[in-house]
Amino acid sequence: MNFAEPETWVAVAFLLFVALMLYLKVPAMVAAMLDDRSAKIAKELEDAKKLRKEAQELLAEYQKKRLDAEKTAADIIDQAKREAEAYIAESRSKLTETLARRTRQAEQKIGQAEAAAVKEVRATA
Repeated sequence: MNFAEPETWVAVAFLLFVALMLYLKVPAMVAAMLDDRSAKIAKELEDAKKLRKEAQELLAEYQKKRLDAEKTAADIIDQAKREAEAYIAESRSKLTETLARRTRQAEQKIGQAEAAAVKEVRATA
């Protein structure tokens, strides 16, 4: 081994560096840090799964509520249509009755006017 060559000093420095790292237990610290990071990531994944499940449950609940609201709205519209049709039929019936009653009244007035005219003609004759 020739200590005058730079490659020898580089090799010695490298060996000293590796020995110092082993003495200070750097690999164990790195492994512990990696294990902590792995546990943290696993916990975050589990939390994300829980959040996703809750979101899916909420989505299903709101979809059910939307369907119920649509059904209720359709029922209200159907009931309003039925009530409108009943109101139209009732209005037509009342209008027909009113027209018939006014027609009878007009015919009675005409009859009375004719009778009065005939009476007046007889009285003058």
